[in-house]
Amino acid sequence: MIHPYAHYPARAATRWPERIALVDGVRRRTYLDLDQRATRLARALVGLGLDPGERVAVVQENRIEYVETVIAIARAGGVLVPLLGALTAGEHAFMVRDAEARFVVALGAEGIPRARAAAAEAGSMVLALAAGEDAVDLAVRADRESAEPLAVDRPPTSLAQILYTSGTTGHPKGVTHSYAGVAAAMGAWASGFRIGPDDRLLGQLALSHFGGRAMDACWVAGATLVILPGPDPKAVLDAIAKHRISMILVIPTLLRMLLDHPQAEGTDLSSLRAVVYAAAPAAPALVRRSLERLGPVLYTGFGQTEAYGLNTWMGPEEHVAALDAGGERLASVGRECAAFAQVRIATEDGRATPAGEVGEICVCAPWTTPGFWKRPDLDRARLEDGWLRTGDLGRVDAEGYVFLADRKEDKIITGGFNVYPGEVEGALSEHPAVAECAVFAVPDPKWGEAIRAAVTLRPGTSASAEELHAFCKTRLARFKVPKAIDVVAELPKSGVGKILRRTLREPWWQREASGVHGAE
Repeated sequence: MIHPYAHYPARAATRWPERIALVDGVRRRTYLDLDQRATRLARALVGLGLDPGERVAVVQENRIEYVETVIAIARAGGVLVPLLGALTAGEHAFMVRDAEARFVVALGAEGIPRARAAAAEAGSMVLALAAGEDAVDLAVRADRESAEPLAVDRPPTSLAQILYTSGTTGHPKGVTHSYAGVAAAMGAWASGFRIGPDDRLLGQLALSHFGGRAMDACWVAGATLVILPGPDPKAVLDAIAKHRISMILVIPTLLRMLLDHPQAEGTDLSSLRAVVYAAAPAAPALVRRSLERLGPVLYTGFGQTEAYGLNTWMGPEEHVAALDAGGERLASVGRECAAFAQVRIATEDGRATPAGEVGEICVCAPWTTPGFWKRPDLDRARLEDGWLRTGDLGRVDAEGYVFLADRKEDKIITGGFNVYPGEVEGALSEHPAVAECAVFAVPDPKWGEAIRAAVTLRPGTSASAEELHAFCKTRLARFKVPKAIDVVAELPKSGVGKILRRTLREPWWQREASGVHGAE
């Protein structure tokens, strides 16, 4: 099997050679340009000694060179190890060392210091798509290479990628994906959203992670990817209007920022036919606002680094029906997708839970990870008979709609009651002044754990902790109401924008005597 990151761009170059594949500011690439440039880079990598199966780390930046490089690595038979640009130098160094990367690639001269630092302990060779100190100029070498087709054929089970988790639960873990798994996920995204050559997708999220689903789905369908360096709300709104973007992937934080932006009401967003929100839980209040502003274009589903296909699915019609029915189902991530994936809620011993009962979400699909890089302990704990134990808790209703509860490690046990932070966050988010919130456990001498919340407010609003506490009491059972609420300027987030409850929780458990009292 030819690596799907090599095969599909080449196929697109044959079918749509003159169609624009990439837009990056004033720069453009046709599919033919992209294919030829990637082949030249692949030949340069092989010339430098890259063997099939060897790992190549790339310091991620959203730019044309990233797309060209990941295709080139695949075409040379290498294994992509993306280094999320928002992570620290120490995290990058760990990933390069752990993956035993042969090369570390900087996409421009400004990225060379970061690539050198990441490569130092592992002794990896530093390459750059520019001239720079202590780096091999890969761009110059590629210019001397032929654009004659180069394709390395390997078994479908061959290693294609190692994607490191963003660290929401601790030290990054390497998640592997095979050629066949990557191809299945690409096909599911392209066919599920009916992406075609006339579509324009926005690449404002990190193309190494969730944003990559917009990138690689374009190759399957011959669509255009409009690249932005990051998720700046004004730049996103401008790009949607200027380029008539038809599909965008967002995390809930970005969706809220777009709706809150002063420019939002005056921007023409009518070209959008698919707004896919995922990667983190979305409060029903935010989904309701989005439906009212954007119309019936919302999609959501459940996925994670270990299973990045379409595991569950809820489309526009279901969103509208949920809103008409009172909005309770807007908290769902949809039902098991129509084909390929199977999803179940299971107890600790693997038995299916009854409808309404919380258990661990388990997924069996062609795009789930075949294993964790050099972590047999995680393989034993999370992989069994083709099923992935996701570590996410959830429940399913009588009609098959899945509702996320929380990560297993985030569950709060207070006075013998199980409390899931997501439910409390959903209630807090209904307050009109609340922008974002995070709920977490702190130690309590009487109840074991007590519930605490940190909240940010929407621009131009105000709300006291007392007001928010009283608001929660009207919507939650008494034992679920936070015993303390902190109004803060911002919440800690991972490199991909997920709120880090762990960062909020840890200081309290390092000084247990400071826990809030849990009794009312």
